[in-house]
Amino acid sequence: MTGFRTGISLHSHTCHSKENLGFFPHYIEFLRTGFITRMVQSGLDRYREIKGKTLDFHRAYWTPPVTPEMVVASETEQIERKLGLAALVSMTDHDTIDGPLSLQKPGASVPVPISMEWTIPFAGNTFHLGVHHLPPDHSVEIMKALSDYTASPGDEKLRELLAFLHGSPGTLVVLNHPLQNILRTTGPEHLASLRELLVRCGSWIHALEVNGMRSWTENRDVLRMAEEYDMPVLAGGDRHGCRPNTVVNLSPAQTWAEFVGAIRTERQSTVLFLPAYEEPAPLRELATAGDVLRRYPDYPYGRRRFTDRIFFDLEGYGWHPISFYLDGGNGKPGWLDPAVTAVIILGSDRLRPILRLLFSRNGQFDHATLSPGGDGARDKLETRAEVSIEPE
Repeated sequence: MTGFRTGISLHSHTCHSKENLGFFPHYIEFLRTGFITRMVQSGLDRYREIKGKTLDFHRAYWTPPVTPEMVVASETEQIERKLGLAALVSMTDHDTIDGPLSLQKPGASVPVPISMEWTIPFAGNTFHLGVHHLPPDHSVEIMKALSDYTASPGDEKLRELLAFLHGSPGTLVVLNHPLQNILRTTGPEHLASLRELLVRCGSWIHALEVNGMRSWTENRDVLRMAEEYDMPVLAGGDRHGCRPNTVVNLSPAQTWAEFVGAIRTERQSTVLFLPAYEEPAPLRELATAGDVLRRYPDYPYGRRRFTDRIFFDLEGYGWHPISFYLDGGNGKPGWLDPAVTAVIILGSDRLRPILRLLFSRNGQFDHATLSPGGDGARDKLETRAEVSIEPE
């Protein structure tokens, strides 16, 4: 890693992040693994038989199984051990800064920046902005202002807030997974609203993100869009499970301030895709699902089972974990047991090579297949970002 001093990990989620489950039926369909789909559907049919109604996943959210301390430790370990660089780690939970605030310790050798992933409704669509390195003394007030916009959006309010964030020289604003259609509008509608956002607000957005959980085809299109709009590109891992991010940023900078300043002024970046990114995207998602559903006997009580980490607002009781609805918290969701077990097994490290070979032979999934280059990196792409894949 000649010429670089740090590896920068952006976009990780912790147990403070509330992840809406409305995507779940679409995710099962996207996997296109027939027996899992049938098992899950059988469980949902069983729920409908027992309760007399369909389970509404839009009234549910889940929380990742990892704490902020775990994320910082695993991201730092990967960068230091695999790349031999100093590590900078920025966590971005959805619309909250509770995770990084919990790690603010006086005298820390490498302070954890106060960052978050901001949900912005815009032009009938929804986008996510990674807002990194907020001013510590004003982070709570800024978070409240950003949350107020999410709850009550308006074009002028958005421009004012983005201009305010841009006015903080140490803050970095990244448009996360820009081509991910969060609301599942039509493709042309999503692209039209995205282009409108970049035209109207692009001067206050400092980079586009290539995302460690999105497909290679989608990320390649993001690179083309970055060239079209003359914007730098940054890597965001978007991890929600126990495995470290599959993409990181490389920089000669030694501090957050230096890194942010270089991106905002020089508008150049170096993105590194690690070998784990070569897994087909649905297998990376499946591994995360296995992490989310797995039991962790060493965790504190109330965080050990997935039934304690998935919350529903059902039957007028308000938000409670699934376990609340199951025999006073002691029961098991028998109608979901087979599907949960199947996902945990299929998401395990032991089966991933077999599944990857199977899906690759069938041509089912898009994935990166970049060949080693002479300097040990893989297929460098000359864009606003220098992009390479690290060899095994």
